[in-house]
Amino acid sequence: MGLTNSQGGSKVFLSISNGKLVRSFKEKTEGAVSRINKAGREVFEMFYDSLEGTIKEVGTKESDYGKFLVVQVESNAVNYQLEMNFSSGYSASFLKTLPNVKLSDWVQITPKLTIEGDKKKSVCFLNQNGSGLKWAFTKDNPNGMPDLVKIKVKGKDTWDDSDRMEFLENNAKSLFGAKVVESDEVPF
Repeated sequence: MGLTNSQGGSKVFLSISNGKLVRSFKEKTEGAVSRINKAGREVFEMFYDSLEGTIKEVGTKESDYGKFLVVQVESNAVNYQLEMNFSSGYSASFLKTLPNVKLSDWVQITPKLTIEGDKKKSVCFLNQNGSGLKWAFTKDNPNGMPDLVKIKVKGKDTWDDSDRMEFLENNAKSLFGAKVVESDEVPF
């Protein structure tokens, strides 16, 4: 299963953009779309709806671009490394669902982005054995998860998720051991 239209390799690096899984290439690749990245380089990307496989490891890593949640998934002898911005709806929803995943079974990870007015809402849905998995931590049933904290940034009220994300990261560490993924490997 894995990614639809995926090509084999020792490790396939993925990110999420606009509700899709993204695989980037340095060189022109059949089926890939070209764009100029933030560094001003031309990259070629293929987009996918979901990833299926067994979650082998979850951790975090720091880079020049900030902190990222890193999810290692194995699917049919191919290893995928899915990275998402740590302080994002994708990471938060993934981590809120993770305690309900049976780690020995395949899981389907599907990112989505919805736009309501001028607000974007990003989320990762996890499905296993034909059913959508529920969040283990919700507003009505937080199970120890801290609330967001309203703070002022440059004179504007905003919501700080630092305590919440630290709680969710520590929960994930308890499921996988205290692993911090330190990967100098990059897709390009």
